[in-house]
Amino acid sequence: MFGKKNSDTVHNEIGRSFVGESMQIEGDLDCSGTVDVAGLIDGNVSVKEMIVFETGSVKGSLYAQKVSINGHIEGRVIADEISLGSNAVVKGDITFKISLKTEENR
Repeated sequence: MFGKKNSDTVHNEIGRSFVGESMQIEGDLDCSGTVDVAGLIDGNVSVKEMIVFETGSVKGSLYAQKVSINGHIEGRVIADEISLGSNAVVKGDITFKISLKTEENR
């Protein structure tokens, strides 16, 4: 129960964080994992992966390996892979290294 953990039980999994609709973060965010945004982040963001839901908003530069945008981004987006949903609004420059995918309105 207590004591050293067996090395077989240690996981190298990086967690997933969630910014809920009623949550607002002011300041820069730096995360080595994944962040899902349904609320507001007012600051620069550097993450491994991010999903911005329809209710989500980022006001600042966004740096990621992979990003899926369905909400609002007001600032620069720099990522390896970018996916823009049909409801995405980006007010700023978009720079991608591998791919840029867009979804049409239905």
